[in-house]
Amino acid sequence: MERRLPKLSVNALYRLKWLVGALMAFVSMTALLNLGSLSRVPALIGIAAIWACIFFPKQYSSTPPIVWKAFAFIIVPLVSIDVLARETIPALLNLNTWLVIYRALNHQKRREEMQLVLLCLFLLVMTGMLTASLVSGLQLLFFSGLAIGFLTAGTILDSRSGGRSEEIDAYNAWQKHEGWFHLARSSRYRNLAIGSAMFTALIGIAGVAFLFIPRVDIQNKVNLFNMKATSSQTGFSESLNLGEVTNIKNDTRVALRVDVSGEQMVPATPYWRIVALDSYNNGSFSISPNLKESLNNRGTTPYMAVRYWSDLLFSDMPSRDETRDRWTFFVEPGVSKFLPVLGSFKQFTFANLNELSIGPQLHAFSLRETPSKMVSYQLEGVDFKSNIPDVPADRFNETIMRRISQTEEFTSYSYPESLLGLPNDKAAKEYLDIIVQKITGGVPMDAVAFATRATQYLSESHNYSMSVNLPEASGINDPVVRWLQSDLDGHCEFFASSLILLSRAAGFPSRVVIGYKGGAWNAFEKYYMVRNSDAHAWCEVFDGKDSWFRVDPTPGSDLPMAPQTTVPIEAQMGESDTLAYFDSLRMLWYRRIVNFDEQAQKEVAILMKDFFLAYIQVAEEWVISTANEVYSWIVAPWSTKKFINSMSSLVVAILVLLFQRKLVLNYRELFLATFRRGDPIRRKASKVLKKYETKHRDLTDDAKGKRESVIQELKRLRFGRRDSWSNPRIVFKEARRWL
Repeated sequence: MERRLPKLSVNALYRLKWLVGALMAFVSMTALLNLGSLSRVPALIGIAAIWACIFFPKQYSSTPPIVWKAFAFIIVPLVSIDVLARETIPALLNLNTWLVIYRALNHQKRREEMQLVLLCLFLLVMTGMLTASLVSGLQLLFFSGLAIGFLTAGTILDSRSGGRSEEIDAYNAWQKHEGWFHLARSSRYRNLAIGSAMFTALIGIAGVAFLFIPRVDIQNKVNLFNMKATSSQTGFSESLNLGEVTNIKNDTRVALRVDVSGEQMVPATPYWRIVALDSYNNGSFSISPNLKESLNNRGTTPYMAVRYWSDLLFSDMPSRDETRDRWTFFVEPGVSKFLPVLGSFKQFTFANLNELSIGPQLHAFSLRETPSKMVSYQLEGVDFKSNIPDVPADRFNETIMRRISQTEEFTSYSYPESLLGLPNDKAAKEYLDIIVQKITGGVPMDAVAFATRATQYLSESHNYSMSVNLPEASGINDPVVRWLQSDLDGHCEFFASSLILLSRAAGFPSRVVIGYKGGAWNAFEKYYMVRNSDAHAWCEVFDGKDSWFRVDPTPGSDLPMAPQTTVPIEAQMGESDTLAYFDSLRMLWYRRIVNFDEQAQKEVAILMKDFFLAYIQVAEEWVISTANEVYSWIVAPWSTKKFINSMSSLVVAILVLLFQRKLVLNYRELFLATFRRGDPIRRKASKVLKKYETKHRDLTDDAKGKRESVIQELKRLRFGRRDSWSNPRIVFKEARRWL
């Protein structure tokens, strides 16, 4: 008899369904670990609880029902604390996590199973939108397979139990548990194959939908995702205290990625400029109140950019100028609400211009809040020069200026007076004057010459170091001037701050700039990887005419107004290690998935249309050429060689046909036997017997006896032992005769 695997019992199906649901919840909660700025406590508690129940299922089944009821009530105060202490998105994610934990460990009814799937899906979608990472995509893909298995197992369980799956005693089901390995051996491979086929079909349908369903900007439709989560622990803000950039440099994570296209030459050492800070107070720089007021009150929108720049365009769609270079920025969450740029440019392309505010006087481009998810935008026509065009203060929005002028708090620190602001400490000012006199020697200098000499003075007096211990105050309270007075080593903030104070003491307006310097070139996908460890601070000094020039006084940097060195993009020697490879996968995800918009859909549609048209044309040409060759072969005169080849082919075809008749199974059955379960001869015997049952012939008594004998032989092939079989080929031959 053919051996059959035993079917899973109702209790075994129940345990299998629970395991798949627990794994599904585990995958959804691991997605929270991608959000480094959010609390991971609920996710870690949930992961630990799920694996504890998987390893000790019998103890889990013995949990009193009062425990689950108590946990449901505890969720309420936990969420209340989150709402009061946190912002909206973290509280919502934590609420969802607690509900996933509760429902994953306590679901019995069909509607509770659906609740678990939806809660897990919501958690994955939320985290995926906040991170837009490759890991989130893989987690969602894995979740889809588990969700299909979970719902399928629930359906089979309900059918096997006669619609009474909700009445199964969970305690008894788990007491009969013999281990997960035993349960896996009892599962049928056919079920796994069917599930895999369903999962493959789902991926195919999702792929087609991704390519052709119109894009929907969820952020513009659902205001929930415009809410801010929490700020990054390493981000840039509207102020800078001594040591903050150095703290950021201790983080080695990638802060932004920059894709370059259409450009043959790139800067040898790019400066990714985030924001300039003009106001100074006791070692701290910040944006002047009137400039901050302009940014926060949306006084300078991209639609008013023509007021400040006649040749700069802001748009939500890239230009059609194919000759322009394009720099696409992918900024990680929490870096800053100010968007990094590379010098000046011709066009700034951003999907939602209503979220963007410009600070023309500081050449800054700001969002309303520090983004809690990845932000992408594009620059066209980038100018690598170290000069930034100046926008005079008298071009402020008149309404903003009138409101600010009525506020006495802003009077003494307003822009542009802040560009010459010095410490309030009289002793500090006197010391700065002494240093300026030492640098200039009493000889008048322009801004470039003074910045050059001042940079040389700083590099000769101090060395670079990531750690600084300032001496105690000795008549001078300002920390920057105290450092300048000493011979201590210092980091980039001390060098930049010192140069700014010296330039201002000499009468040259100046400001500090924070951002990133350099970055690694990814050799796999050809893009810049800029890490937090590349954080840097430098200066911009007004040239007295119409622009600000970059000065990087940190030792080892270029002197002011040094020609911007460029290198061929093909000559970039970048990173090609394992970490760079995995980061390139993330960039590939950004390029092909995250940034796949309506324009990309049109390009794919055109590409597929061209491919199919070309394929049809090639197929048509092949059919015509084949038909012509066959026709030419037929009408051509018959030679001895042609006759011999034709007869040989005919003989081979006849032999193949005769050889097939001597086989027990024909060629088609032999091929399909590889993909079918069970013995192919038994399966063929069953098929022939069914034909005998449906067809009847008028036969003599002798013929009926022979027919009955053939039926008995077929039944022996179908149900008997192999050692009792007659020759299967002869049996099937006789069956064809009497069918």
